[in-house]
Amino acid sequence: MSCYSFEVARAALGTTRVIELPALATLSPAAGEAVLTVDKFALTANNITYGVAGDIIGYWQFFPAEGGWGRIPVWGKGTVVAENDSGLNVGDAFYGYFPMASYLVVAPEHVTERGFADGAAHRQALPGVYNNYALMTAGNGFDRQFDDHQMIYRPLFTTSFVIDDYFDDNDHFGASNIILSSASSKTAFGLAFLLRNNRDVKVTGLTSAVNKAFVESLNLYDQVVAYDALDTLDVSENVAFVDMAGNRQVLEALHHHFGDKMVCSCGVGITHWESRDGQPPSILPGAKPKMFFAPDQIQKRNQDWGPQKFQAELSAAWQAFLVVVDGWVAINHRVGRGELEETFQEVLAGAKPDQAFVVSLE
Repeated sequence: MSCYSFEVARAALGTTRVIELPALATLSPAAGEAVLTVDKFALTANNITYGVAGDIIGYWQFFPAEGGWGRIPVWGKGTVVAENDSGLNVGDAFYGYFPMASYLVVAPEHVTERGFADGAAHRQALPGVYNNYALMTAGNGFDRQFDDHQMIYRPLFTTSFVIDDYFDDNDHFGASNIILSSASSKTAFGLAFLLRNNRDVKVTGLTSAVNKAFVESLNLYDQVVAYDALDTLDVSENVAFVDMAGNRQVLEALHHHFGDKMVCSCGVGITHWESRDGQPPSILPGAKPKMFFAPDQIQKRNQDWGPQKFQAELSAAWQAFLVVVDGWVAINHRVGRGELEETFQEVLAGAKPDQAFVVSLE
C-alpha cells in the first residue's frame, strides 16, 4: 500500500494536495531514530486553528513541507514499526502530535516507561508539550476503549482545564460572568463543563443562530446568546471574555458594549477563521485582548504543584468529562485519502457541533 502525506496551501487552507512518500520498506532509520506509522487521528476545528495560526505560533515548523505548502498537526496514535538503537520497542503505541501522513520519523530522547520526546533538530525551539509522546498502556493511564476520545477531546479538554485553572489562579479577574464565543466548540463546552462544576461564576455562551439549540441542549451555560443579539447582554457586571471564535467583529462589539466592565479578554481559538476584519484589538476599550497560550499555564502549574499533582487533577476532571460527553457528540470514523480530504473540507467549512471525526489513513 502506498504511503502519502496530506498537505494544505498555507495561504489558502481549502487548497490541498496529497504527495507520495517513500514506501515503509525502503526506510532505514539512522542510529537513534525510529519510524512510527500514523494509525489514526482526530480532525477538529482545533486543527484549523493550527493552520490559521501556523506562522504566528509556529505550527508549520513541526512537520515541514516544501514551498508554500504545510502539514497541519493532528493528535493521534502511532505505532513503532522500525527503530535503530532509539530506546523504543517495535509494536509499542504512542499518543501524540503527528502529521496527516502515513508515518513519522522521530529521534527519541528522554525515553522512559511513560514515553519520549522527539529530539529532531527542527523541533528543538518549539514548545515541549507538543514534542512529547505518551506510551499508550494502562499503567500510563490509558484506557484503550477511549482511544478515539483521547484523540478528539484530550488536547482540547486539556486547554479547557488550563483556562479554568488560569481563571481560578487569578480570581476570575474580578468577573462575575465569563463569556465564551463559539460556545458549541469542544474546547468551549469543555470549559463550560469545568466552570459550572468547579466555580461559582455565571457562564454565558455565544453562538450562531443555527447552533443555538445544540448549545442550549448541553445544559452547561447559564445563558446562550446568538451573535446578532450581543447588545442584549447585561452591562451591569464585570465580565471576562474567552474568545474561541477569533471573530474580530464580535470582539469589537463586545468590548464596546461592556467598556471598562470587560476585565479580561483572552484569545484561544480561531473557529471563525474567515472573519478577521475589525478594529485592532490594541485600541478597544476595556482590558486589552491577549492570546492565551496553554503551555505557559501548564509550565506554571508544573512548577507550583509538580507534574504529578497537575496530571492527577487533570485526570480526575477528564474522567468526569468522559462520563457525559458521548451524550452530546457522536464519533464518526473515516478511512483513506478520499475520506480524509472530504472530512478536512467539512471541518474547514464548519462541521455540525454534535459530530466528531477520527480518520484512519488505511
